[in-house]
Amino acid sequence: MRPSARLLLLAVLLSSTVAATPPACRIPGMKIHWIADYCMAQLETDDEIAAGACIGDELGRAFADDCAAKLHYKRAMCERAIALRYRQGDVDGCLVDREFVGATVRNGGVGGS
Repeated sequence: MRPSARLLLLAVLLSSTVAATPPACRIPGMKIHWIADYCMAQLETDDEIAAGACIGDELGRAFADDCAAKLHYKRAMCERAIALRYRQGDVDGCLVDREFVGATVRNGGVGGS
């Protein structure tokens, strides 16, 4: 194989690998942790066992991918925090605030890591 053909093949292979790699999600944490924090906030509890039914229901919801799910739950938590006056500002400002996460997301799971 000629050098130019090898370079072309390499370029094709690299471009398909890059295209197949999803972009990084700007929302940190794992989807299940966002669901747990969302459910515990809705039920106003820090007991994941009490939130178990909600967590199970939310796990059944379909999203395009985990990032879309995390964005959904963060938005819902931002809206709730603003409505309850736990947080000032608007939802867009809350969404870009990397510090606005629930305890489960912050700790990498229930009880911390």
